[in-house]
Amino acid sequence: MNPDAVYERIGALGFRRWYERQLVESHLWFASCFVAMILVAAGLELLTLENGVADFAFDAALIAGGCALGWVSWRRYVRQMVLAEAIGEQASCAACRHYGFRCLAVERGRLRACCPKCGNQWLLEDPFEGADS
Repeated sequence: MNPDAVYERIGALGFRRWYERQLVESHLWFASCFVAMILVAAGLELLTLENGVADFAFDAALIAGGCALGWVSWRRYVRQMVLAEAIGEQASCAACRHYGFRCLAVERGRLRACCPKCGNQWLLEDPFEGADS
């Protein structure tokens, strides 16, 4: 995920709305991971050679598809939750402790935030720094 794209989205939606959408979307990915676990369990339950090779291949494909969906869903869930947490931890104004901010600009790959209550400004640390993927 590109930091500038994230910052543009925060600027367009506002922090609170962006944060809410991140949480909802990430939990939808978590739900799809749960559905994938059910697919894998069903595939394992059905897996047998008694009904022929075609049924065995279908059951194996169900297991493989469920595993792939589960892996992708879990990775997306974790990535979005970590991003939301990293930005959410920086969303409190140091001057008045108000939670939330307005976006002013992107400077050197970092977001300049402004407190809507007292006008204090600060730079958000890059949540992507040191990310391995």
